[in-house]
Amino acid sequence: MMRLPALHKTMLRSTDITRILSHYDLGTIEGIAATGHGFVNETAIVITRLGRFVVRRNHYRFSLAAVCYRHRLIDHLCQRSFPTARLIQNKNGSTVTIIDGRIYEVQEYIHGTDFDPGHPGQIVGVGATLACYHQTVVDLPPPEGVTLPRYAPARITSLTEGLYERDVMGELHDDLAWYDGRASALRAALPDHAYSALPRVLIHGDMHPDNVRFAGDRVVALLDFDQVERDARIVDLADALVGFATRVLPSEATSWGVFRGPLDIPQAVNLVCSYGRIAPLLPNEVAALPLLIEVLWLCSELGRVISTPEGAPDYHAAVLAQGKRLSEWMQQHTPMLIERWSEATIGRLDALAA
Repeated sequence: MMRLPALHKTMLRSTDITRILSHYDLGTIEGIAATGHGFVNETAIVITRLGRFVVRRNHYRFSLAAVCYRHRLIDHLCQRSFPTARLIQNKNGSTVTIIDGRIYEVQEYIHGTDFDPGHPGQIVGVGATLACYHQTVVDLPPPEGVTLPRYAPARITSLTEGLYERDVMGELHDDLAWYDGRASALRAALPDHAYSALPRVLIHGDMHPDNVRFAGDRVVALLDFDQVERDARIVDLADALVGFATRVLPSEATSWGVFRGPLDIPQAVNLVCSYGRIAPLLPNEVAALPLLIEVLWLCSELGRVISTPEGAPDYHAAVLAQGKRLSEWMQQHTPMLIERWSEATIGRLDALAA
C-alpha cells in the first residue's frame, strides 16, 4: 500500500483505518494522510480506488445521540444542496459505525483551499453561506438539553469569579475589577430579556476559517457541526466577523492576547451585508451584534488566563490588557458599525416588506 506523507500527526493508525473501512464498500486503500485541521476528533484522509474520504473517530465526549443528531443535520443539509461533506453509508446502510465501543464515520473529502483574507470575495461568500445555512435549518428541531446563551454578558462575570478565587495574591485584582465593571455595562446594554428576544436558530457554533473551504471566492463546504445548539443567530455572525474580518495592528504584534486585532471595518461591513442580502437582520440584532463581539473578546481573554494557570502574572496581565483594548476599540466604533450595517441590512428588510 502506498503511504502518503503525513501533513500532521494523527492518532488513527493504518490498522485502525483498515478495520474501519472493512465495514464500507469503498475499495482497496491506496494511501493515507493525516488531516490538516481538527484537534478534538481523530481523523485521517484515505485514498481508495473510489476517491478520497475522511475517516473520523469521534471523541469520547460525543454520545451516540449527539453523533446521530449531527448526522441528521448533515443529511438535512445535503438533501437541500447546502455545501458540506456528505456522510458515507456503511455496508449496513448506516452512517454510524461502532467498533469496540468507539463511534466512527466516513465522509467524502472536499477539495478546496484555505481562507485567504486577500480575497474580498471570500468574505462575501462566508456571509452568504452562513445566511443560507440559517435559512436551511430554520425549522430543524434543536438537540435535547438546555444551553446557556453563548455570549450573554453574565458569562464574563462567571469567569471572573473563578479567577478571583485563584488570584490569592491579588495580582490581577485591578484587571478583573475592570472586566466586572465592563460586564455590568454590557448587561445594562443587553439585559437577559433583550438577548432572549433575538431571533434564534440552530447555530453552527464554530464559524472560523478552518471550517470553511473555498474554490476561488466560492465556498464549497461548511464543515464541523460538533457545536451546534439553539441560540441567537447573530452568535454565528459574531464568530464569523472575528474569524474572517479581523485586521492585525502593528501594536498587537507582540501581544500575548488571543486575537490578532480588532475588526477590519470594510471586511466586516461586506460580511454582514452579504449575510443581510439573504437573511436581513432586525434592528435589535444590528444593535446587539457589537455587544456580542465584545463579550466574545472578553470571555476568550479570560478563558486564556483560566486555561494557563502556570502562566506568570505579567503574561496574564498582558492577555487581559488585549481584551481591554479590543473593548475600547468596539466602544469607539460601535456607532459607525451600527450605521453601516443598518444601511445594508435593515434597508433590505424594509424593501422586502414593501
